[in-house]
Amino acid sequence: MNKKIFVSLLLITAVGLLLHFYKINQSPPCLNADEASFAYNAYSILKTGKDEYGTLFPLRLKSFGDYKMPLMTYLSIPFIAIFGLNEFSIKLLNSVIILFFPFVVYSFSRQFFKNKNISLLAALLSVLSWGIQSMGRQLHEALLTSFLVMLSALFFIKAIEEKKYRYKLIFLLSVFFSLFSYQSSRVFALFFFIYVLYYWIKKRFSLKFFIAFISILIIFGITDLKYKPTRVVNLLFFNNLGFNLEIDQLRAEGGPRFLYNKLTVGLKDVVYNYLKYFSPQFLITNGDENFRFGFPGLSPLTLVEYCFFLIGVYYLIKHKTRWRFYLIALLLVSPLTASLSWNTGSLTRSFFVLIPILIIISYGVVNFIQILNGKNRIIFYIILAASYLFFIFYNWDFYLNHYPKRGVVIQSWQCGYKQLTDYIRQNYSKYQSFYISKEHGEPYIFFLFYLRYPPNKYQTQARLSPPDQYGFGQIEKFDKFDFTFKLPKNGSNFVSVAYPHDFKGQVDETLIKKIKVRNEEIFWIYSVE
Repeated sequence: MNKKIFVSLLLITAVGLLLHFYKINQSPPCLNADEASFAYNAYSILKTGKDEYGTLFPLRLKSFGDYKMPLMTYLSIPFIAIFGLNEFSIKLLNSVIILFFPFVVYSFSRQFFKNKNISLLAALLSVLSWGIQSMGRQLHEALLTSFLVMLSALFFIKAIEEKKYRYKLIFLLSVFFSLFSYQSSRVFALFFFIYVLYYWIKKRFSLKFFIAFISILIIFGITDLKYKPTRVVNLLFFNNLGFNLEIDQLRAEGGPRFLYNKLTVGLKDVVYNYLKYFSPQFLITNGDENFRFGFPGLSPLTLVEYCFFLIGVYYLIKHKTRWRFYLIALLLVSPLTASLSWNTGSLTRSFFVLIPILIIISYGVVNFIQILNGKNRIIFYIILAASYLFFIFYNWDFYLNHYPKRGVVIQSWQCGYKQLTDYIRQNYSKYQSFYISKEHGEPYIFFLFYLRYPPNKYQTQARLSPPDQYGFGQIEKFDKFDFTFKLPKNGSNFVSVAYPHDFKGQVDETLIKKIKVRNEEIFWIYSVE
């Protein structure tokens, strides 16, 4: 990498970091339960070597019964050790990934096309992309996993082309760590298995390397057998109650069993769900259907990018570049996990798809420019830049200045617990019991996080209920906190915390304190001394 390219990448990185940190404490509007869980488990392991349930250096985080992959938690430990357990420290891991992201995207693109202009454009688009940056502004596994998968894909090509031992080692390590970063990484492990098998058969890889790769898959498989994560199974579309009710209704209306069964209806739904991830409706209109990760009008891609994605696919096929099928395969594999889930339209589970798309967009732009003459090229530059900036500006403006103020967004992000725990911290000694509603999510983890509850003290109290239909259990009580929510008719020296509809008409509202986030009423606190 020459000095000019390095300086260009530094400038691109600076732009990426500026977008990453700008108003990061305002959008997203608050911390969610998954972030608090990753962070508190990192804090617990830092202090005791055990997770919140007392498991020594776990390879899965039991958490809410969903058995999260542990890599993000372990990598967060140094930041929490230095800066403490707070909302700032837990986001620093993804800040570091954003720092290196443009360099890896550049190297990845350069490995495909051997063209610095395509690679620099791909790096620039990656840091300007709201879709990619949105995952970096929170503690979510999608960015980390995509970074590791991208490293795996890059060093696989290097191992083939340059046959150096260090490239093979980095590839193996990247695959290994990616498997412990996010559940969706399984599909990429299968992808790499097929390619490693193919090149081993063609004698481009040694038997030793092939055995090393298989060993990684076996080690990961053993951990899966040990922990038996029910959440993964519960996410599959055929375990969704609505899916089974649909089949029952179709049969009740006279549909024959051989046409309407889990296999046929499931295959139809999977195909439709899969195709959705390449549609303009998902990529440029609706985005993620979960308000925590998207909002109508917040598009993972701009309209301009989507057009050049199609143009890029055309040139990719036309020019017959060496690794075109590898890049297309990565693109096509990316949404597989998301399409098998009943939770459709998920940016988090299909997140990696943005990376090959942005690379293909860059390829399309550069090739399209080459067919224009000097004057037309300048005009095209101006129109293209103005159109792209127009759409990307509205994306970022809505996300930074409007998205965090919407009531449904505040509810989806589980806001209000920071203010609630501030109240409880100030009044902890005054009351004997605190009854808190668990209607929206897992309230206990916010209490552990914001109160910095001593892990060694909590581990002896942690009792998770059996998983519900979504694969989540509940912590119903610890210390003075009872999350079954009770509204005692008699008695004193207690606090009840719930949502406005839980209290109306049942208590003296003059005794109520209200927790608000951006003028949105979240909790009512009813206290009797």
